Order: sequence, then C-alpha cells, then structure tokens
Amino acid sequence: MFAFLATFFDFAALVLQIFTLLGNTYNRAFLRDLYFARLNIGNEFIDFGLWNYCTGSGDTVKECSKPQAAFDWTNAAGSAADSIESLDGLQKVFMANFILYWIGFGLTLFALLSTMMTHFNRGTDLCASFVTFIAALVMIVVFVILLVVSLRGVNAAKDSGADASGHLGPSMWMTLGAMVALLISSFWYCLTCCFGPGRRVRNEDKA
Repeated sequence: MFAFLATFFDFAALVLQIFTLLGNTYNRAFLRDLYFARLNIGNEFIDFGLWNYCTGSGDTVKECSKPQAAFDWTNAAGSAADSIESLDGLQKVFMANFILYWIGFGLTLFALLSTMMTHFNRGTDLCASFVTFIAALVMIVVFVILLVVSLRGVNAAKDSGADASGHLGPSMWMTLGAMVALLISSFWYCLTCCFGPGRRVRNEDKA
C-alpha cells in the first residue's frame, strides 16, 4: 500500500516535470500556456520559459522564439524585454537552473523505474526514498532561482519607468507541485521500508 502511494506521487511529480520541460516551446495550444513568468508592459507581454520566450498582446500569444538550451531571459527581443536589461550577467544562473531541472527530472525517473522494475524491493524502496528526497531538494533550488529571477525582472522593469506588471506562470507552480509530490513520495517510500510486508515476513521467519 505504502509503496503504491509512493510510486503514485513519484509519477505525478514526473508528469509535472515533463509538462514544464515541454512548456512554452512552441506557439501551440497548451504548450504556450506553460510558462514560468509573464512580464506585462502596457498592452504587450512576454512569457519566459525554460527553453525560450513567447510574445503577444492582450491575451493572445503571437510568436515564440526558437527553443535553446539554458535560455537567458535577457536575450529576449521586444520592448518588454528591453526593460529587464539590468538582469544581464545571469547566464550562469540560467545554465545552472537548466542543468538542475534535468537532474531533478532524471532522479525522479530513476526512482520510478527502479522501484517498478524490481517489484518494490525493500532495498530499492530505500534507495528511492533517498533519491526522491534529493530530487525534491533540487526542485526547491530550481523554484527559488526562478522565483528570485522573476521578481528581479519585474522590479527591474518597474525601475526603468515602464508601466510594468508581472506574475508567475503555471510552470512555476508545477515546479512547486513536483517538489511537494517528491517529498510525499520520499516519505511513503520510507514508510514502506519501515513497515512494509517484507519486514513482517522476516520477523516471522526469525520467530
């Protein structure tokens, strides 16, 4: 029971991570709605994602840039992007964030596959508990990085004198959701190791 719950939350975290990795990559339904942050300058806006940015006006996305690894938000074009030039010099931060997201995704996938392929072996569940906990910590770091950069970007736009506003996007909350799901998964995997049926069987054999 515990193992199945742990696997469910691990799988849920993986799905959220996949959506975030695919989000904002192209101007297609659903994908264009998955961004980390939106910056509004007047009637125009720019959405920032892990791979690229999308621009539009009103509530309509007009175009999205070509996806590139470790996209630097300051490389976005348009009047909205010009107002965050003060964020220049954060290339290494965006690279670190990009790498960390893939590490978190890899750890989540590893934990899921290892437990399912070994049919919830106790040793594997213990390993999965540790791996999902580390993955959760990685996602926390990613969330904090994105949150700080987003807030700095909005404040920089306001300081430039532009009529700027902004808000966090669905991908930001999915990152947070993945982190919470991984923590819950780690907890249930740990309970599986402590109170799973395998332990009771061994205790009966000793008796």
